Amino acid sequence: MSFAPDYGLRRQREGATPDLDIYLYDFVLDSLDVLGPGQFSAMVELAYEGEDHALSLDFDAQHLEAILALASPELEAFVRAEVSRDPDSPREIEFDEDVLFDVRARLGKLQEAQGETFIPLVVQEIL
Repeated sequence: MSFAPDYGLRRQREGATPDLDIYLYDFVLDSLDVLGPGQFSAMVELAYEGEDHALSLDFDAQHLEAILALASPELEAFVRAEVSRDPDSPREIEFDEDVLFDVRARLGKLQEAQGETFIPLVVQEIL
């Protein structure tokens, strides 16, 4: 299986450091991954410099609250129920609708999963 190049690795190669704020506007969230208690991630494709990249966005429960405040009441209730049902087991929760928001993030730590190396972006603030 071939993956798109990783956005975090690309930005690091271009000189981005973990203390540099990266702003993403009109970020479209259509699912989230539960990583463990209070820890979440979303994987999306993002066009950057004319090429599609894979972007992993990691966030905590506080940031999930800010995202849910921007969702429809139905989606908010659905996500809350799904997370409450099992807040610990890693899994994906797919949405029936998108949530659109702006985010300030920074480069996280280098990770490896499924034979791929990547650097997630870690949410600092939902705008």
